[in-house]
Amino acid sequence: MIDYVAGFVALAYFLLISAATKQHFVSDKYPMGMYIISSLSLFGIFTFLLHAFLWDLRFTGAPLVIMFLAFALFIWAAKHSKKKLSLAFDEKRDTDGIITTGPWRYMRHPFYVSYVIFWLACALGTAHPTSLVVFATLLFIYGYSAVREEGALKRGRYADEYLKYQQSVGFVLPKLYGRN
Repeated sequence: MIDYVAGFVALAYFLLISAATKQHFVSDKYPMGMYIISSLSLFGIFTFLLHAFLWDLRFTGAPLVIMFLAFALFIWAAKHSKKKLSLAFDEKRDTDGIITTGPWRYMRHPFYVSYVIFWLACALGTAHPTSLVVFATLLFIYGYSAVREEGALKRGRYADEYLKYQQSVGFVLPKLYGRN
């Protein structure tokens, strides 16, 4: 029974981030990196749902809690990013400023952290090689995308503001020292 709950929670999160990609993020064209992320995500969710609904999940309790954390972080981040953001790997980044409220007070990439937490939960839940490869690959891709975005922000019109922000807020984990 709890496998079904985990399956429905995973499906709900996946549908939420899919809808948000269409509504909350904007780009002139769908970047190639997003095609890779989308393909891996479909493969990953399909694997997880097979385990949740047809086979058995290896673990359910911890992955379910982790998925709820991913949900909460994503919703919190969406609530504080009022403006539409660029998709990952978008070459034309039009930044209207630096977001420093909500989860951005503690980490510079809360959306990516939310996604990584979710895929970690899926990998833990199935303990299947496919899920582990999807998690590891997406972890690398999201990290790479975050580093690219930061490079663009450091060269953009808000470079000075971003450099100060970067010194006081952790990349993906909150800084325990040096905060203003």
